[in-house]
Amino acid sequence: MSNYGVIINKEMLLNVLHTDNKEAFSYLSINLVLWFVFATILPCIYVVFVKINYSSFKNSLKIRLKIIAFSIVTIAIIFSLTSKIFIPFFREHIYLKTVLLPSYPVYSAIKLAQILLQKPLPFTYVADDATLTNDKKKILVLIVGETQRSKNYSLNGYTKNDTNKFTKQKDVVSFTNFYSCGTATETSVPCLFSDLKRENFSNRKAKARENLVDIINKLGIKTYFFGNNSGGCKGVCDNLDQNHTSEHRAEGFDEVIFDEAKKVIKDVNSTTFIVLHLQGSHGPIYYKGYPSKFKEFTPTCDTAELNKCTPDEIANTYDNTILYEDYLQSELINALEAKKDKFEVAMFFFSDHGESLGENGIYLHGLPYSIAPDEQKHIPAIVFSSDSELLKRLRSKRDESLSHDFIFSSVLGYFGVKTKAYEPEFDIFRE
Repeated sequence: MSNYGVIINKEMLLNVLHTDNKEAFSYLSINLVLWFVFATILPCIYVVFVKINYSSFKNSLKIRLKIIAFSIVTIAIIFSLTSKIFIPFFREHIYLKTVLLPSYPVYSAIKLAQILLQKPLPFTYVADDATLTNDKKKILVLIVGETQRSKNYSLNGYTKNDTNKFTKQKDVVSFTNFYSCGTATETSVPCLFSDLKRENFSNRKAKARENLVDIINKLGIKTYFFGNNSGGCKGVCDNLDQNHTSEHRAEGFDEVIFDEAKKVIKDVNSTTFIVLHLQGSHGPIYYKGYPSKFKEFTPTCDTAELNKCTPDEIANTYDNTILYEDYLQSELINALEAKKDKFEVAMFFFSDHGESLGENGIYLHGLPYSIAPDEQKHIPAIVFSSDSELLKRLRSKRDESLSHDFIFSSVLGYFGVKTKAYEPEFDIFRE
């Protein structure tokens, strides 16, 4: 909390439970070790060896009752004198409860335990009536980016660094007003593949429902899920054939799964749906998110201790991760273009959530959605398509208010899936 400005809520605790060693060690630093030694280990040693002189039960009870009585009177006096000021203040600034230590982390841990111990809901087949109404051969690559924010996309007007110099050369549409379902992968990824909207989404509900990948796969469309995210696929790909999935969990750069996708694209001969889940711009070690040849914007912040770097260094390092992903997307577009004589091809990229880079002392992501800054929710979204009419329609929607809520029906609509679960008003591809 002190270094990155994050809040320890139940979502953050769930992230901790589902992380892996590589992600955990990315936060390790000498300062963290020293802080742990002096703030935790040494005080514990002192407490163990300190000598306590116990008084009699009667005296102890008297002292405690006096302290309790004094505290109650003091609180009552303060409250009576300031209630007109503080009651409206705390109603207006409800987020203040989230920074109270240790009460809020303890409260969050209890709430999380209650959620994890709940009985699973009965499973719901949300599209048991689904049928294909379009026999045109198509390839759609859906790319779920990691921790990228719209603010740093030159396609959307960012001028500090040209972070999209590769896709700018392609015929793509970049949406300027696209928002995430959550501020952390643990929520956003299951949410964006769900038929549920952000307002009524919960992980518990999502686990008991068909997701978008399940529906497309059961229709006989070849479906693949290639992941390089350290958190895995969050249950989205659990029902796919293992030969159609891979989970590298950030063992290398994201090009490893782009190569897998390009191989499938090259060999495919029927309608295909490919999902890529990237490691992307995951912090705080942005400098490890790209090969050295993509270290184009300098100086960079080559440490996990972001508060030791200047805003310019952090931005440059973060922008290098976007540039690298932009290059990978442009290469994927090349692979898709090679198939457009026999297939209608498309790429749909968007991030799972955004990122704070030190604005107002806040870093990384994961703040409660209601109080999270725009940087953690306003995300990039890009579409490439071989269908010029589709691109024309999308350009007219470029500045519309869109979100992850549109993913589910848009993909169903793209493949021509007819089902009661499809909502045309949430299909950005529709005519």
